Amino acid sequence: MERDPSGELPRLDDETTTAGSLDTGHRSISGPFNLKMESERRKTFRRWPVPFMDPDKLAEAGFYYLNKDDAVRCVFCGVKIGRWEEGDDAMRDHRRWGPQCPFIRKIPVGNVPLVGGLDLDASQAYQAYDTCGLYGIDMRPLSGAEATVLGDVSLEKLGVNKTQGPVFPQYASADERFKSFDGWPLSLKQRPDKLSKAGFYYTGKGDQTVCFHCGGGLKDWEDDDDPWMEHALWFSKCIFILLAKGRQFVEHVCSKKDPLMSGEQVDTATILEGISTPSAATQAPSLATSKEVNGSNLCKICFTEEMGVLFLPCGHIVACVKCAPSLTTCAVCRQPFTATVRAYLS
Repeated sequence: MERDPSGELPRLDDETTTAGSLDTGHRSISGPFNLKMESERRKTFRRWPVPFMDPDKLAEAGFYYLNKDDAVRCVFCGVKIGRWEEGDDAMRDHRRWGPQCPFIRKIPVGNVPLVGGLDLDASQAYQAYDTCGLYGIDMRPLSGAEATVLGDVSLEKLGVNKTQGPVFPQYASADERFKSFDGWPLSLKQRPDKLSKAGFYYTGKGDQTVCFHCGGGLKDWEDDDDPWMEHALWFSKCIFILLAKGRQFVEHVCSKKDPLMSGEQVDTATILEGISTPSAATQAPSLATSKEVNGSNLCKICFTEEMGVLFLPCGHIVACVKCAPSLTTCAVCRQPFTATVRAYLS
């Protein structure tokens, strides 16, 4: 078997979107299948042509069939593998060609395995899920985001964001995302700098973009679309948007605009006007410029912005809202963190 070199940096293409996708005419690259479910991945192998490679084992290893030759792709890291030979092992070859895959590394990514022929309940599989769509495949929240504590008070309402790191860490840097827009159609008025700052990288096809953190895909951009608002609207559970813009912003965007409606446009300024502003005595301080920030409060990653994210369970505050979404371990204690909280330093 061989790995397709084009799979080194996952990009949206015709093959990626054919399995389990449905073009509804709306802006989200979404579909009826959740390929993070092993049972749904199995369905893509109905016309699998290689008798010596068990399609159930391929699905179990995170792959779905691309309906072309014997090519499969991992739904979690995007690696594409084909030209299978007798004696190949799906999981072993996945580990060989996609060693950084979070699924292979046993990092919670929302995989829903089959146990006894039934989909394992989400709360049993993992307590934290990537609830945004990878390659536009519809990934709706299953249970983790609403884990209940103290009766009916949820962690989400307390400002605790469960996370498992970015889906595409190679695009964690805004500079790297901006570089991906080389070849962005000049006829489009959407600016690459704004799209990259809002977490998106360019797939190289049409105007399709993908969030580096949640894997959510958007296309069919209109001239007056606001990237931050569209990100919040379609992928409201994305940790990057929640940290960068705040839960209140996301909730107001979602309350003002229905994804299935294409009516009145609501811009960011209108949304921000609708957010109630606390009194001066209780208002959380905004991020200051690097010149105003005390040196000891600077992000230990970029050293330009103020630290503003608390990692759990270690409790360290070391990163700003721009850098935190790209991390999977605390920069101080080097321990993995499972949740983040927006913090304000006085």
